[in-house]
Amino acid sequence: MVVLASEQLWPNLQGLVHWVKHEGGVSDLCIFYTADEKRSAGPAHRLGRLCNQLYPQIHVHLPSAPLDITPEAVRGQIRRWQTELPGRRWVINATGGLKLMSVGAMECSAFEDTDVVYRELAEGWFRVFKTPDGLMGRRFQVDPSETDFISVQHLLCLQFDAPPEAHWIRQKPQQLPIHEMVQQGLKNHWDWKNIFAAHRLESSEQAGFLFERFVAACLLELGVRQIATNLVLQSPHQVLQEIDIAANHQGRLLIIDCKLRTDAEEGTRVEYLTSQIRQAYTTARQLGGLSARLLLLRPGRAFSHEETALAKTLGLEILDRDATLEFFRKLAAFCNHQGQLPEQLRKAQEELDRAKAAGDLEAFAVSRISRSIASDTPLQTIVPVGSGLDRTMQDFGQDWIAYEIDGHIWIRGRIFSRPPGGQRLDKYIFGKLKDRLAPYAVVDQKNMWISKQRTTYSVLLRLPPDPSSLSELRRHLVQFVRKNLLES
Repeated sequence: MVVLASEQLWPNLQGLVHWVKHEGGVSDLCIFYTADEKRSAGPAHRLGRLCNQLYPQIHVHLPSAPLDITPEAVRGQIRRWQTELPGRRWVINATGGLKLMSVGAMECSAFEDTDVVYRELAEGWFRVFKTPDGLMGRRFQVDPSETDFISVQHLLCLQFDAPPEAHWIRQKPQQLPIHEMVQQGLKNHWDWKNIFAAHRLESSEQAGFLFERFVAACLLELGVRQIATNLVLQSPHQVLQEIDIAANHQGRLLIIDCKLRTDAEEGTRVEYLTSQIRQAYTTARQLGGLSARLLLLRPGRAFSHEETALAKTLGLEILDRDATLEFFRKLAAFCNHQGQLPEQLRKAQEELDRAKAAGDLEAFAVSRISRSIASDTPLQTIVPVGSGLDRTMQDFGQDWIAYEIDGHIWIRGRIFSRPPGGQRLDKYIFGKLKDRLAPYAVVDQKNMWISKQRTTYSVLLRLPPDPSSLSELRRHLVQFVRKNLLES
């Protein structure tokens, strides 16, 4: 087998594993590389070391010196290898390297006893044939799970260009009672130390590390077997890289960047979260190449439209506060899990579904309302909570917010436009709220106030005497979340 070394080593590794298992085996691995230490020579030597570790019976061949990038240099070296190693059938993986190098490798499809293959990132594998009309490609299947036996540590050593004195430290995941832990979390408002302690599990770590252990246990339930948590690349004098969770699954390195902290704990500047997104992109490319998938898991944070767009542009996936009630479905999709959720995760997701129907807006972390009601002015004897409530509306992308004070339920709303047909503003708001909230709450026009600027309103609701009325109202309001109450 001949491969072209480059930063994107996954196609080389996947092809090697496939041919070892299915195509008559591999006796020799010949690695073509150039003088570019970062993009070719370094990856070539790392691939050779990994092959020796995984398949000690395979002979690895590297040229004694770097080669040129031209098609003729590639063809010439392949000819030399075929002369030095006669009596073999050859497969040439033309995927790696520069385009000129791939051209040279594909031209070898005219050689005797030689097959040329190529992998497109999104389209899969092709056999390349020489015909009178030129090159022709035909698809063939390679099971992406064939590489699932390779440990995360092996993959990181293959892909990441670490100093020779550095080494990876990692922890292994453990199975956890996911369903019962979700039940406990819903009861105690996601106190992770309490959740672990309630199940007699080690709970001395910080809440963020406990949450990482929980997420890794969910991956185990999804059938992911090669998982490492709390990965640290340690040199004698400093930490060079940290990864929360990494997994090898179905031909990809899956990376989950977990931060349990809320907006209030992390800070609220867009630039700060933007820098996290860019750093995550760099990490994904360094550790897993173009085949890596990275999930930014932020239960305590809501991504803005700009932040979401940036992550999408960079090929990253996000699971923020607003998606946490779909957590197990989202995690399964990230892992490309097909079919129904495993029983534990299915039951846990049903718990979240019930919580969502009852009015919960988040899970796994508790957002701090104190951030939203912070004032832009110095603290005074009379706290201006209105502006903070307005920020909360903005965070949720809606024109209303319901809140409770001493058992009384209030709704505050923003007024964005004049009523249609010349209606009086107070009667218009009264009619809309009465229509939206009946029979779960009574709206009395006497208990409604409109600001002097006519930009906001507040109304005190009266609930039916039934003890379950508050819960019923919460469930009813779910349909208006992230919608405008006056216009929906």
